Amino acid sequence: MRPFVYRALLWLLLPGLAFPALATHQVGGQIEMRAIGDVPGHFQITVTNYLEDNNRAAMTTGGQIGIFRKRDNARMLVFDVYETAQRQRVVFTNESCATSKNQRVVVATFGAEIQLNPTVYNDAGGYYMSFQTQNRNDGINNINNPVQTGFTFYLEFPALQKNGQLFTNSSPRFSTINGEYLCINEAFTFPFGGSDPDGDELRYSMVTPLNKNGTGRNQEVSAGPYPDVQWLGGFEANNAIPGSPTLTVDARSGQLSVTPNQLGLFVFAVKVEEYRDGLKIGEVRRDFQFLVIDCPPVTTPNPTVWATNQPTGTEFTICKGKSLELQTTVNPDWNYQWRRDGLNLAEATGTKLVVNEPGTYSVFVSIKTQCGKASGSQNVKINVIDLTSAINTTGQLCAKDGSVSLSVLEGTGLVYQWYQDEKLLAAPATGPVITTSQPGQFRAVLTQPQYGCSYRTETVSLTRAAPVQAAIRSAQTRLCPGGSLSLEGVGGVNFAWQRDGQAVATVTDPVFSVQTAGRYVVEVTALNGCKATSTPFVVEQIPGVQVTMEAVPSVCGTNGPVYALTGTPAGGTFAGPGVSGARYDSKAAGIGNHVLTYSVNFAPECPAAVAQQTAIVAPIPTILLPEEVITSSGKSLTLTPEMTGDPVVFRWSPPTYLADTTEANARVVDITDDIVYTLKVENATGCKAEGSVVVTVYERIWVPGAFTPNADGQNDVWELKGVEAFPEVEVTVFNRWGEVIYKSVDGYSHPFDGTLKGEPVPPGAYVYTIRYEPKRPLLRGTLVILR
Repeated sequence: MRPFVYRALLWLLLPGLAFPALATHQVGGQIEMRAIGDVPGHFQITVTNYLEDNNRAAMTTGGQIGIFRKRDNARMLVFDVYETAQRQRVVFTNESCATSKNQRVVVATFGAEIQLNPTVYNDAGGYYMSFQTQNRNDGINNINNPVQTGFTFYLEFPALQKNGQLFTNSSPRFSTINGEYLCINEAFTFPFGGSDPDGDELRYSMVTPLNKNGTGRNQEVSAGPYPDVQWLGGFEANNAIPGSPTLTVDARSGQLSVTPNQLGLFVFAVKVEEYRDGLKIGEVRRDFQFLVIDCPPVTTPNPTVWATNQPTGTEFTICKGKSLELQTTVNPDWNYQWRRDGLNLAEATGTKLVVNEPGTYSVFVSIKTQCGKASGSQNVKINVIDLTSAINTTGQLCAKDGSVSLSVLEGTGLVYQWYQDEKLLAAPATGPVITTSQPGQFRAVLTQPQYGCSYRTETVSLTRAAPVQAAIRSAQTRLCPGGSLSLEGVGGVNFAWQRDGQAVATVTDPVFSVQTAGRYVVEVTALNGCKATSTPFVVEQIPGVQVTMEAVPSVCGTNGPVYALTGTPAGGTFAGPGVSGARYDSKAAGIGNHVLTYSVNFAPECPAAVAQQTAIVAPIPTILLPEEVITSSGKSLTLTPEMTGDPVVFRWSPPTYLADTTEANARVVDITDDIVYTLKVENATGCKAEGSVVVTVYERIWVPGAFTPNADGQNDVWELKGVEAFPEVEVTVFNRWGEVIYKSVDGYSHPFDGTLKGEPVPPGAYVYTIRYEPKRPLLRGTLVILR
């Protein structure tokens, strides 16, 4: 009859752990992203890689990681990771079992520091990084073609800047892994959750492991999405290991649970998602695989652990720097493996263990000659009293005053002794904090009487600071009327000003611009907190003077007299256009409004006191009018003179036919008779001028019957007297055949000169028509050209 046999599950991280003949060097790993904290965007990237301890593992030296934008898979960065720590062996509870199954596993750590620009990594969709490699083990029983299936370590992280503000985050962290195995059909749980350094919520779920992109054998960098591995029939993410129950993960704690009921090597993956304020911000994936094997039934009893010379008790306390020896039942047929806080300790495989670190300790034993389930002892808790403390100081001993508080570790039941210059201080210097106003050498001794623990701190030296030198500096001590004086406080970093014994609360800067005479002091505070007050700085007010200057008469034109200038008090200086000494010459000044000044220097520190007057040299107005203006009876017209000298007063006379006699441009209305108009003007200074114009009124045009266009300078054109009074006149001349040889189109501004197209017309009689205005009848007659 076949003996009753338990079936055990030996689990390890990630793909690559399989039966020896088919094993590859890769076992597993994950990526972590830690914010260093000194500069925004500065990160430590760590790849933890579990490898079979063989020649292929020794050849693994790192690889490349790619960072991509989730929104469009755009490549952002590719960087190399290199080995950063000494490789550590994964410790199995039953080394005999691990040896028999050829399970020798090491942990290699690869890393790099990268600097990402938050203004570049600001996409709301976030980013991901990946580390791709291969291959998985040929002996895996739940995926298709495992030896040609790779895997992708995958991590998502959020934008480094959101809404213009920096967003800080680190990925979850995971603890060290034990090499474990468990019996089939027996419930198995393992605390596989991580921790988040930012306090974010972590949610766990089973997912399908990721394959790598491409088919090459070398480690590659490529953007996602990454393909899933191909499950064999009956397997999927939530049934990666058949059992009752199948392999599951607790959504909140990350604890794995399984009771397997099928032999084989099974791959699965766990996704860890980060949530902050209810929103997902990141994700990490880790692959795992379990190996289900046959193992004999348990034949070892549960061992007992006790402290040497203390056979009873499950909790012990030691002082830091001391140690305690734990021991267990001795049996030469047993393997021993000690644990602290659930993790197997390296090289801790004897019946005794010397401990000096706090934690919960236990030992597991198994039969040396069998790959069976190990039996565990009870837990023993070790507490370590650590009184290590540095003296922290706050405050400052100044040159003449000040105090310093010294403090050390505070704890219940501790006894404190303080020493100054190696002399024990009496009460009240018996607590964790003391205050002193004296310099010296200080140290403390902390004692825990119950367990006899004691710690002596390093010595702290307190000395008085050098005196603060407060002073006020200024380029002068006297204040000009209406002026200001800059006082500069020196000797510190903070400043409090006073004037005549009263605080000036509004001024805390080192420079004080004063506008009032008085007695000023400044209290300065140095960087170390010590203070000092300056000696008084006296600011005197300089009396002002009242300066006056007599006005200078305005003149018309530059032929005015030379004026004597007068100002008070005596002894000042006159300046301005046309000024020479104390005299003003309008001719030298020229036309214009000239500012003349009288300056009196009354103190060397102050600008001169100044009075001023404006001397006006006004231009004499001029009027330009035509000698004669011709119009017709009943017409209206405007007389527009050209003027200089800035006139402001206008007087036209006589008022006959004028709409307004005070306008610059006179409007003549319905004129019927000849008249002479006179315009008188005056500017603001009183300078005057006048001009006249003759307005001639014609009732009709005088038409001569002949003219002689022979270029002798007399009667060379047909001159029509009074035609200027009729600006709309039309004049036409015809030859004897009725052809038009001349026609005016713009009044009669270009008189008929006896030519047609530049050629003289023959002498003789010609017919003409004249229309004075469009509505008046034509005037007809005969014109004779004589040559």
